[in-house]
Amino acid sequence: MVFKNENESAGPRKLWDRPFVFLNLSFFLVFINIAFFYLYPLALSAMGSNRHIIGWVMGLFSVAAVISRPFLGKLVVLKGEYWVVSMGIAVSFAASLCYNVITSVGPGMLLTRALHGIGFSAFISGSFSFVAKALPKEKQGEAFGVLGASLMGAVALAPPFGEFLIFRWGFHVLYLAASGSVILALLTASVAVTSLPRSRPTDKKTDLQYIALLRNRPFFILLISTLVFAHCQSTVPNFLSLIAAEKGGNAGDFFFVAYFAAILVLLTMGRLIDRYGKLLFMRLFYPLLSLGILLIPGMVGSLFFPVSAIMYGVGMGVLFPTHNALAASHGTANEKPAIMSLFTAVYDTGFITGAVVSGWFAHHNSLNTLFWACGILGFAGFILVIKASIDNNVQSG
Repeated sequence: MVFKNENESAGPRKLWDRPFVFLNLSFFLVFINIAFFYLYPLALSAMGSNRHIIGWVMGLFSVAAVISRPFLGKLVVLKGEYWVVSMGIAVSFAASLCYNVITSVGPGMLLTRALHGIGFSAFISGSFSFVAKALPKEKQGEAFGVLGASLMGAVALAPPFGEFLIFRWGFHVLYLAASGSVILALLTASVAVTSLPRSRPTDKKTDLQYIALLRNRPFFILLISTLVFAHCQSTVPNFLSLIAAEKGGNAGDFFFVAYFAAILVLLTMGRLIDRYGKLLFMRLFYPLLSLGILLIPGMVGSLFFPVSAIMYGVGMGVLFPTHNALAASHGTANEKPAIMSLFTAVYDTGFITGAVVSGWFAHHNSLNTLFWACGILGFAGFILVIKASIDNNVQSG
């Protein structure tokens, strides 16, 4: 079935309307939940798990998210954004509660991580489809910048607050706080996503053609760059707490500085990115991200840790909205669920490799070498976008 928007003749949406504000609140609350579990390696370490096992357990979340993403993209078309978002939040809530009864690595833990990943994947599928379809194309860089600020604000605040909760009351209170955040997210999502005009079927039949989308060379190259960026973005939070403990530093301080810097960039540069081109900013700030990661081993346990944290944060703050906005510019309105599902699946694949592959690498080498290798990979992404034919313009599909 081909789905048509009932309000195709309506004028463009404003960016700063009530649904967009509540959508940002939903992102903030869902990523509070996710960021609390960036501290889960500490719980796994307390259970006696080595770095390799920690990588697999942390990566299973994203494995489940990636495997489920194409199916959830189709579900968005069939059921609508709000239904999929609500389902995802409900599953995330159930999974967050289940961590309270897990005391060792086993089937229960693995199932919980998988369910948590599926719930998160559903939220991302529905909400990113909403953004790509409902918000003005000429303001998507700014829109993703604001959304990025919301989610990175959560990542900046949740780990240091989570460390406080663990220190005072233990991991169970952390899991309860994570559960409460997604309940609030469900309330805010009910205001944000239901505002999207419903779709209606026509007599023609069209499936989501993921393979056809991959034949679009600019989009395919964008996906490769996304994989590199996401791998780097995943490796740092998944293993920062371990290298900080090894160096006598504090992961919470690094998270706060890095993500505070990212938030400032996301809130101030979105319009500049839309005006001067996403690809230009990708090429300018990839090296900054990479150098910030390379400097982490030497700075995380010293007074100079803000230098690497700011470089990493500013790089993230630019590369997140540029990748998302470039992806959202591809395809027709009917293709947006497929495009954003494929794009976010690749993004989450990078979070798998950033946990699993990086965990394996750290197990056989050292945490220092892991962060150096990750920084070098970031420079490879920079070389890719220097030579790539990624299109700044909207693709008509």
